[in-house]
Amino acid sequence: MKDWNNFLEEAKKHIPNSVECEIKMISAVNSLTRFANSHIHQNVEEEVSDVYLTIHKNGKTITLNSNITSIDSPNSFIEKALVQVDNSPDDQGWAGMPESESSFNGYKEVKSKDPEERADKVKKFIEVGKGFNAAGYCSTNVDHYFVWNTNGLESSDSTTSAFIDGIFRTDTSSGSSHRGATSLEDIDSEETGLEAFQLSKDSQNPEDIDPGKYEVVLGPEAVSTILVFLGVYGFNAKSKIEGTSPIQLDSQQFDEKLTLIDDPYRDKSLGFKIDASGAPKKTLEIVKDGVPKSLFHTRRTAKELKEENTFHELFGWGDSFGGIGTNLYLNPGSSTKEEMISDVKRGIYINEFWYCRVLDPITQVVTGLNRNGSFLIENGKITKPVGRLRFTQSFISSLGVGNVISVGSESRFADSEFGEGILNVPMLHLKDFNFTGGVSG
Repeated sequence: MKDWNNFLEEAKKHIPNSVECEIKMISAVNSLTRFANSHIHQNVEEEVSDVYLTIHKNGKTITLNSNITSIDSPNSFIEKALVQVDNSPDDQGWAGMPESESSFNGYKEVKSKDPEERADKVKKFIEVGKGFNAAGYCSTNVDHYFVWNTNGLESSDSTTSAFIDGIFRTDTSSGSSHRGATSLEDIDSEETGLEAFQLSKDSQNPEDIDPGKYEVVLGPEAVSTILVFLGVYGFNAKSKIEGTSPIQLDSQQFDEKLTLIDDPYRDKSLGFKIDASGAPKKTLEIVKDGVPKSLFHTRRTAKELKEENTFHELFGWGDSFGGIGTNLYLNPGSSTKEEMISDVKRGIYINEFWYCRVLDPITQVVTGLNRNGSFLIENGKITKPVGRLRFTQSFISSLGVGNVISVGSESRFADSEFGEGILNVPMLHLKDFNFTGGVSG
């Protein structure tokens, strides 16, 4: 807070009245404990304060960013931007800055966790593995965000998060598990370790099975990957502008069992309550009973599509990437994991996906692999572990009308290929999922 106040007060003295200006700072303490071969081998902590300066002058815009320790002075930083903005192209999409009425004060002093507290969580994870080889990490994060602009807005917010992610390996198998929360105290590392250990133990000596269409029961990490791809490439309003989004608002694109909500104000939600412009986020229904209701907008996309801003400008990315939802909750259903498995005639349980890549953004056809715990299900029972399979599947169709058989009754923060803590999801039982080959094809 002190660094921000000092920088801002000095910067204000050098901003010409003729320009629009926005100054942002992300200040973070990121602490990490890594373990491998069932022992802690690294404990690090990094404190960073990154400054973003945006100048809009005579229809042109420039944004500079730097770590605060690399800036000689606020004056020189601003002077550099003022020189560069004159050489920038015209900015036809400039949508202005939030007014002072949008100011939000969520700053709070938070102390980072001691390494001994993370080490205790790691110890409990490893101990349930009964001699299996464990690897992974435990992290704690304290993040502060500050925004000021020449319209008089001055916003701040603070957030904390903690994660444990680990894997147990044997010569022929691996099993992983992940947990996230606002506080390290809320993470049950024994439960996390037991889940990873059981998956590794049960998936030893996997057998190959033929590719084809299978019923699938998807763990939270697999579900999170599907939804985060849809969020980044589908519900992002910039994708709609570029003609690559398959999302059709107010149409029954998804199964009626699915409701997805963006809620930064939910108790123990991870992430900031303001977007990168400093304006407060809103609680939004993204999908209601299978019907898409909203895209993720920034100032620019809302202006271009003449729609209401949903305040999803991403921290550190500016508005060039478009809008991304980071406080997403898929509503749970009523089925337990055991009930889902018992309802499968012949299918596959998949703990998580890996190495997923979009083949066609319009249909959201994605290819990827399963890993860290996959099992064949026959007549309602898990019969054997299965090896690596390649899927080629439309993520839109996978969640389409009639393809979602049931939704899990429990949900949690899950990891995904775009990062952790973005989605809180249950398991899903899907009718058809298309596997096209083994690892090599």
